[in-house]
Amino acid sequence: MAQRGHHLMLMLVWLATWLALARGETRYEKFLRQHVDYPNSSAPDSRIYCNQMMQRRGMTSPVCKFTNTFVHASAATITTVCSSGGTSASGDLRDSKASFALTTCRLQGGSQTPPCNYNADTSTQRIRIACVGGVPVHYDKSI
Repeated sequence: MAQRGHHLMLMLVWLATWLALARGETRYEKFLRQHVDYPNSSAPDSRIYCNQMMQRRGMTSPVCKFTNTFVHASAATITTVCSSGGTSASGDLRDSKASFALTTCRLQGGSQTPPCNYNADTSTQRIRIACVGGVPVHYDKSI
């Protein structure tokens, strides 16, 4: 049974990758779509914010993404982490020198099958991102 779940997860990862490639989306564009929300989109509360944003940004189909963090800063400001605004962590990973306003959305319950319902945590923290060619391509974590 565990092996079946592993195969399903691999198939879903493959499908998500294929959809991104079919869209013609670069790694940088995918980073922007999944992680940058500036200025901060309005919603009555952070839970509704997460439910709306995760759906709008294409992270609820065909499966619900388990967790995702939105950074409330301009793409240009975040990109500085790849140069003077960040320090090397390891490999392509860079740690921001400055703190950013963040909203982290976490899927409620155990099922990744839509409809997707998210809890939200807001914070101000430094971030760790991967940079390739001077632009962010992966959000690693808050630090």
